[in-house]
Amino acid sequence: MNAAAAHPPLHAHPEPTRWSALLFLAKAKAHQLRRGIKNQHDGIRTHAKTHALAGLPVVAQWQSDLRRGEYTSAREKELQEGKVQNLRVASSMLNGVEVPAGEVWSFWMHLGRITRRKGYAEGRELREGCLIPQIGGGLCQLSGAIYNASLEAGLEIVERHAHTNSSVGSLARIGRDATVFWNYVDLRVRARLPWRMEVAVTDTQLRVRIRCSEKLPPGPIAPATPSPATPLNSCATCGVGSCFRSK
Repeated sequence: MNAAAAHPPLHAHPEPTRWSALLFLAKAKAHQLRRGIKNQHDGIRTHAKTHALAGLPVVAQWQSDLRRGEYTSAREKELQEGKVQNLRVASSMLNGVEVPAGEVWSFWMHLGRITRRKGYAEGRELREGCLIPQIGGGLCQLSGAIYNASLEAGLEIVERHAHTNSSVGSLARIGRDATVFWNYVDLRVRARLPWRMEVAVTDTQLRVRIRCSEKLPPGPIAPATPSPATPLNSCATCGVGSCFRSK
C-alpha cells in the first residue's frame, strides 16, 4: 500500500497542483501591486517605537498559548517551533509602537516583507485547503491577538479578514480571528486618542497589551460570522506522496 492510500486526504478539496499554485501566486502579485499603490495614495505609514505613552494605563490585553496539544511528527514539531520563532521576530518589531490619534496602524506596513534574512522560519500557512510550510507561517496568531486586544480597547477596526476555513483554531470558530497575507490581506486599526502597543513572547505565551489614556467606547463591529469548517490536511502529516508539495 502506498503512502497516499495509507493516508487518504481528509477533505474534499482537490489536490493542489503546480498550476494552481502558480495561478495563486500570480493573483497575489496583482493584489500586492494594487495595495502598494493604494497605500501610497492613502498615506499609510509606519509609526515610531517611543516611550512617550509608556506611562498610560493598560486598557486591554490578550494572551494565547504558543503551543497546543502534542506533536504528531518531527516535521510538525519543526513547523510549530518555526511559528514560535516567527512570533518572536514579529513581536520585537511591534513592541513599543505608538500611534497618533486618528492615524491608521497597519500590520504589514510595520512588518514589511517576511524573509529568512529577517530571522523568520518555516511555519504553517493555510492555502488551498491545506496547511503548508511557508516562511513566516503562523503570524495569524499575532494578528488575531492584536485584533482581539483592539476590540477590548475600543479601537476602530479599519480592516480585518477572517480565515477561509474556521478549522484553523478556536478564535476562527467563534469569528474572532484575523488572517493576514503579505501585503494585501491586512489588519488595520485606529483610535481618536494616541495609543501604544506592547507585544511580548514568553516561553509559553504570546501577550498583547494596549495602553491609552482611557478605554474607548466600542465602535460598530461586524457580526461574527465564522467561515465554514472543513477538515484540513497538513503537509507535515498527510502523507499524500503524489502532491507536488510532498517532500
